[in-house]
Order: sequence, then structure tokens, then C-alpha cells
Amino acid sequence: MRNTIFSALMLAGLTAAPAAQAQDLGQIISGVAQGLLAQELERNAWDEARQANTANAYRNYLNRFPNGAHASNARQALNRLTNNGNSRQPSFTAPVISTPATQAGRAARTEAELNLTRSDRVRVQRQLTQLGYNTQGADGLWGNRTRSAIQSWQRAHNHSATGYVTAAQVRQINQQAGAPTNRTPSGNQQSDAQVQERLLSLGAAERRELQLRLTLLGYNTRGTDGVFGTNTRNAIRRWQGDHGLRQTGYLTADQVKTLRSETRG
Repeated sequence: MRNTIFSALMLAGLTAAPAAQAQDLGQIISGVAQGLLAQELERNAWDEARQANTANAYRNYLNRFPNGAHASNARQALNRLTNNGNSRQPSFTAPVISTPATQAGRAARTEAELNLTRSDRVRVQRQLTQLGYNTQGADGLWGNRTRSAIQSWQRAHNHSATGYVTAAQVRQINQQAGAPTNRTPSGNQQSDAQVQERLLSLGAAERRELQLRLTLLGYNTRGTDGVFGTNTRNAIRRWQGDHGLRQTGYLTADQVKTLRSETRG
């Protein structure tokens, strides 16, 4: 991705060179970068709508990008779902869990009390797949395949294989998938930094946006998948260091605003 972005920027600079007196090269490059960013955000929004495949998801896409590249497809999908009377979210299919009913019931209630958001669930699915426990998709709907992946992870780590996660297990999966590898702050500092970022309630699309902005600034996250793993944490840490900030690898609200300001929006 970084090569594509910088190639586009270089092409814009070369094309604009004869007219350098008429238009500032920096403005041209900034305009190209903003155009690429807008295209990436629109593409991410369409991918999310298509993956969810619900009327609400397509409406959200059209509200954000009424003239987007996929607007026509979104309207067709919305008409199809509405005409079929299928505008509601897909129903949840009760997973088949190979544990006693009482144990599974308690585990399910424990997970429900975590109040995981849809983006939290998408992140856990992606992290499990990254760790080798394939959930066969990351849509935030935890059906049989995701429950089976959770069970496999639990068995591998000597947890009771209920197929439902606890708060401690969510933290452990997160650490395994994205714990910083160097210059990690000490205990209380690390915990405080994690809490500050959690309070932002960043969705998958926002995480992809921030990964793209970091890459545009020269801090390559090695992909824009919406998962803040090792590469993204290291990119955040380098950006923080260059700005004289504490290098936690986790973003605060003010730092998100600064990142957006530096990439014009």
C-alpha cells in the first residue's frame, strides 16, 4: 500500500513540475493523498456493508457515500432486502457447544455481561484467525465457527473449553495478537494507556483510517485491516516518539485528533 501511495504522489509531483509557478507542489501532493484516503475510506465502508449484508448496513454506506463508487450496487442490494422483508439483522443461530448445558449457560451469561460491542467481536475474530484459530470470517456475529475457534484456543491454553470468552481471555487474546515488542511501558503506565484507547471505542473502519493516516505520514503499519497488532503498535510508538510523547503504542483522543490534523482531516 505504501508503495502505491508514494507512487501516486510521485506521479502527481512529476506531472505538476512544469506548472510549479502556478500551483504549489505541496498542495498537489496533499490533494492526491486526500483523494487516496477518501477512496480507501469509501472502499472500507462498502466492504463492511457487503459483509454485513443487511438493509441498515447498506443505508449507512449510502448515507456516508451517496455518490460512491458502489452506490448503485448498494441501492440494488437495499431494494432486494427491503422487498424480501429482510431488513433486520441476521438471526443468531445457537452454537453447538460440547460442554454440559449448565456450564455453557453460565459461560454465556459471563460473556454477555462483558457487553462486547460489534467492533470488539470483529476484533477478537480477526485476532483468533491471526493466531491460527480460523473463525471463517470477521463479521461480529459469533456463530458455530467462531465458537469452535474459541474452544480450540481455550483448549490450547488450558482454559475450560466453553466456547464463550471471559474478560481475562479477551485480554489474553489481545496481548497475544498485538502486544508491543519493545519499549513497553511498565505495568500501571501500560494499563492506563490501554484504558485511554479503549475509552475511544474505535470501530474497525476508524482503526483502518488511522492505520492509513499513519502510513501516509511515513509510519508504515504493514496493512490497514483494522486490527492494531504489533506492526501498528510499533508505528504508533514511533509516531509518538517523534512528537515527544510517551511511547505507549496506544492512542489517546488528543493524539487521534493530531493524526487527523496532520493528514488534513
